[in-house]
This record gives sequence, C-alpha cells and structure tokens, in this order.
Amino acid sequence: MRRLTIFLIIIFISGSISVLKGQADSASTNKEVEDIGMTQYKELLNSDMNKMLELWYVKREVANSRSVLSKLSDETIVDDGNMDSIYRQRLSKIPSVVQLGYNATVKNYINLYANNRKRSSSALLGLAQYYYPWMIEIFDKYGVPEELVYITIIESSLNPFAVSPAGATGIWQFMYTTGKMYGLEVNSFIDDRRDPVKATDAAARHLRDLYNMFNDWGLAISAYNCGAGNVRKAIYRSGGKQNFWEIRQYLPRETQNYFPAYIGAYYMMKYHSIHGITPAKITIPSNVDTVMVKKEVHFEQIAHVLDIPLEEIKTLNPQYKRSVIPAFDEPYPLKLRSNDVLRFIAMQDSIYKYEYDTYFAPLQMYVNAFTGKTVGDNSTTKKKYHTVRSGENLSKIANKYGLSLEELKKMNKLKSNYIKTGQKLLVGYTYTQPPASSQPAADKADENKDTNTDNSSQVTKPATSTETEAAYTIHTVAKGETLYQIATKYHTTVQKIAQINHLTNVNSLKVGQKLKIPR
Repeated sequence: MRRLTIFLIIIFISGSISVLKGQADSASTNKEVEDIGMTQYKELLNSDMNKMLELWYVKREVANSRSVLSKLSDETIVDDGNMDSIYRQRLSKIPSVVQLGYNATVKNYINLYANNRKRSSSALLGLAQYYYPWMIEIFDKYGVPEELVYITIIESSLNPFAVSPAGATGIWQFMYTTGKMYGLEVNSFIDDRRDPVKATDAAARHLRDLYNMFNDWGLAISAYNCGAGNVRKAIYRSGGKQNFWEIRQYLPRETQNYFPAYIGAYYMMKYHSIHGITPAKITIPSNVDTVMVKKEVHFEQIAHVLDIPLEEIKTLNPQYKRSVIPAFDEPYPLKLRSNDVLRFIAMQDSIYKYEYDTYFAPLQMYVNAFTGKTVGDNSTTKKKYHTVRSGENLSKIANKYGLSLEELKKMNKLKSNYIKTGQKLLVGYTYTQPPASSQPAADKADENKDTNTDNSSQVTKPATSTETEAAYTIHTVAKGETLYQIATKYHTTVQKIAQINHLTNVNSLKVGQKLKIPR
C-alpha cells in the first residue's frame, strides 16, 4: 500500500511538472509573439516619423542651422532598472479620463518617443503647436477629451499626406468607407481625408460614437484602430470584460500595441522637457485667408503668376490630390496667406489663363470623368477602355486609373460591383493637342514677328519703331528678379509680359535680358 502511494505521488509530481513546463512554454511563445508584434509596430511608427521629417516645412527647419532639430541627436538611454517606478509615478500624475496603465510594453513606447527618437519628437511638438489648438476646439465641441488628439501622433505623425499600405489616408488615417460615412468626399481631384480640419471634425464624431458603444475611452481608442467589430469579439472572448488590459490578448496584434503606443506618445507630450526635447520652430503659415475659386486652376498656375512657393500652396491645401482645384461647375476654397489672397483676387484672370492647356490637357480623362466636359476648344478626345482580367475587381481597377469606385461605376452605368472577366470598362479619355497647322493665322503671324499686342493678342499690322517706342518700356533684368516682381513694378501682369516677349518659360530669365514692358 505504501509503495502504491509513493508511486501515485511520483506520477502526480511528474504530471504537475509537465503542466508547469507547458504553461511556461506557452507563456514564452506568447511573449515571443508579443515581442514580434511590438517590433513590427515600432518599425511602422518609425516609418511614419521618418515620413514626417521629409515634409517640406519640416525639412526647411532641419536645413536651418539655428533649428533645434539640428542640435538634437537620437540616443538610446540605458535603463538602470529605476525607470519603471519613475515612469509609473509620472503617468499617475497626468489628469486624464483615459486609464493610463503601465507595463513593459508601455515603457518601450515611452523610450521610443522620449529617448530613442528625440529629433522626430521635437518635430512632432513643433507641428503640435500649429495643429492641436484648433483640433482641441473641435473635440471640445463634440465633448471628446482633448488628450485624444494625441492619436494623430501614432496614426500619421501629424502628416496630412500620409497613406498607409491599406489605403488609410490623412492625419487621422481614415479608410475610404469610414470617411464616406462621416461625410468626407473622395474623388479624382479631392480627398477630404487629407483636409486636417474636415478630418478632425469627422474623427471627433467617430470617437464620440465609439465611446457611446463601449463606455470606455481605452476601448474606443482601440476600436478606432481595429474597428468596433473586433473589439466586440475581444470582449466576448474575454468573458465580457470591459477594460482594454483585460481584453488585450484577444485583440488583433497591432491593436494590442496601439493603446500602449498612445500612452507612450501622451507621456512624451507631457514630460518632453525632462528628456531634453524642445519643440522645433516649424513655420506653417498661420495668417491665412480663404478665397472661393470659381474656375478650374492648377497650383502651378497660381505659383508662377503670384510667385509663391508651390510647396506652400500644397501645404495649405492638402485635400487637392492632383494639385488642381476642380471648380468646373461650382466654387471651391483656396487657402493662401492673407496678402496673397488679395493678389489672387486682383490677378485671377491672368492666373486662370496662364498656360491653361499645358496643365489641363494631361488631366483630360479625369476632367471628363468628373464633369463630362472636354478641355480646350480645339481638343479631340478618345475613349480609353480596360479589359477585366481574372482576379480583378472594381476597386483595383479604379485605383489603377486614379478614379474612385463611385466614379468608375458612374462612367460605366454599373448598379453593382459585379464584373466579369473579359468585360470592357470605360476608364477615361485621352487628349490630343490640335496640330500646328490648325493654329489660327493671327497666332502664326504673332509668332513670326514683333507686333503691337493688346490684351487679346490679336495682330493687325507690324509695329513701326515709333509705335514700339510709344507702346513699350524696355526693362533690363537684374540679378534675382522674377517676372512677377517686374510686372508689379510696372503695374502690369506676368501674362502680358510673357505674351509680348514670347516667353515660354517665365522662370528662365537671364541677368541682362531685355524685356518689353507695355506702358
């Protein structure tokens, strides 16, 4: 009996050891999976921060030797084992309606933002000074906690031009369907997901709706990343728990690290000065006004005539995908510096006419899809088709040709998304420039001789030397002068000077060049 008892005890101990070993192996496996997921997510965040550093207005500060960015160096802080209690204490002192938990994963993201990527965090702080004041006002309007604006740090690193591999776009990284649900327009020319103001308004409403579903901001933030459906599944699998940390293991891998990354970014925003990080002085024009544009216009037309940096126009108007304001049938807004708005209004006719066909002929297929109109009086168009291949769907085809799904369906009068292999779909139009021989005789004559040119560039007779002297002033181009500066000096327009002097490139003036200026 004694031997039997000893034998049973040995079996029990062996079994217990096996169970413990299995649990340890399982925990080790889960830890490895978590580490892999965290590594991939940190790489994704690093990529977003690098893209943010490539923004025109950020690069401009990096190039400035006085910029704080040029003085900062990214460095890895060696953990002496005492940081856990310090981080935990600092987080506990942050007043927030969001439960800011702390563990090893949170610590990793704190180190990422506060220690390992100081240059990126400095740029983020500089951008935050431009974006967050008015974002917080929008959040306050909808009763959403202001600290949730920090989601933009992990979504896009405050880059309105950010696009994820899955197609999420803008500072708030809206997917197409979610953006549409909250009123963000997306078509061939416009993507409201890239408009920081409209997208922030949509994000505030979306976060409010998610909180109303789960009654917990940690879960609402998680649902913003992976969708409400995945959070509901995680709650069900956890046995009905209603807290992020309790359902974390049941969420998609990226979302398991999303909320900890948010906490890391939140920590950096509050305690950056302790880590020696100062906001970079990034200058995005803030003294801006809006003018309603009544005719289609390309950013380069505006940039050339008003002598404004093209990148500045793009920065202030990121929602226009092709650098085109598509005011074909209705007016659209254009943001510029306040004094530039006044100049735009004064010179708008010259802007609209400046090399119109040069900019809009290549966009013919998009113009036709957008409005059904044709560019140019003498233009000819030809329909362009795509033959559906095996495995293709409407979304893939629309993306290939720069169209939205709705536009492609409208062009082909499709009532559903169903297509079949071999089917021909209209995907746009090609534009053919009119041949030189079809040019009006008056224009030909204008190209071959000096003439007395009025606003409509019509030619009646060759100008005599006396008429020329009476009609023009001769200006000698000085170093650093632009055509806009010359036009302003003589109270005329860039277009008139370019026409009279047969200039094909208004940016290629040479020092000493003689220009005729209309009196």
